[in-house]
Amino acid sequence: MLYSAPLLALSLVAPSHAAPLPAYTYSRPEAADPAVLEGYSFATWPVRASLYAAAADVAVLDAPGGKRTFVLGFGDSVRVEEVGALGRVGDRVDRWYRVSGAQSGWVFGGDLTPYRWEADFDGDGEKELATVAWMDDFSVRVRIFEPNLRAGAMMQLDLESAGGAYLSQRGASVEAELVPASKAGIPLVHVHVGVEACADYRDDWISYQSPAAVRIGSERVALSLSGLADPPSVSSFEVEFSAKRKTAYVTRTSASGEAGSQPVVENERYVLRDGVFRQEKDGAVER
Repeated sequence: MLYSAPLLALSLVAPSHAAPLPAYTYSRPEAADPAVLEGYSFATWPVRASLYAAAADVAVLDAPGGKRTFVLGFGDSVRVEEVGALGRVGDRVDRWYRVSGAQSGWVFGGDLTPYRWEADFDGDGEKELATVAWMDDFSVRVRIFEPNLRAGAMMQLDLESAGGAYLSQRGASVEAELVPASKAGIPLVHVHVGVEACADYRDDWISYQSPAAVRIGSERVALSLSGLADPPSVSSFEVEFSAKRKTAYVTRTSASGEAGSQPVVENERYVLRDGVFRQEKDGAVER
């Protein structure tokens, strides 16, 4: 399976909707006053959008900031019925949404995500749930939930956002997809973080391994690659997974833009071991 950077358009990797969802963004200018709500930029989900509870015990309220009437479970699906006002919960700024699902009510946008998957990540014969969502501190959190363990059990891994340094901002846009085991050897959550132009970007593939069906496992960054879109300086990569060989082949291309210079192409090979793709150099695989 071939991946090019940046990732496929959001409309191709998000769940099915009547219309493509906007990019899943969360950002603020570095110099902006964090106390001013209007300084933030984030995805505003349209009416009829299908979204998911990004975490466990997401509160459903009778009004924005009001009384809790219901709690969504991890990954529960809801549909947006009304887009509400701007608000702040803790350090997070977002909109309130009136949603319908198991019950109707108001949910804070920071608790919702367009990304939710179900797969047997650790190969124990039981499926786990995974979500990807922006956090208050502009990191991207990948959560994996074991619904069949007593009282449920959750692991989480935070990824730093890319793209902000070149634009003096915190946060960016995230795109994500599930890479099935049939493509990569094991299921992977693929997360692309960056901005549309003139910035750095990064792709991470997250694995989940468990020592036994009755024990919580651990998330790991199985593969991480970065690039730059700042013409005339550009660096990019393509990734092709081989499930049969449990291998990732990476082709990196970089160009400085200097007169007379030619793009530099490098080929790398990574071997899957213990849930991580480890680079092979001179016939030896790194530990």
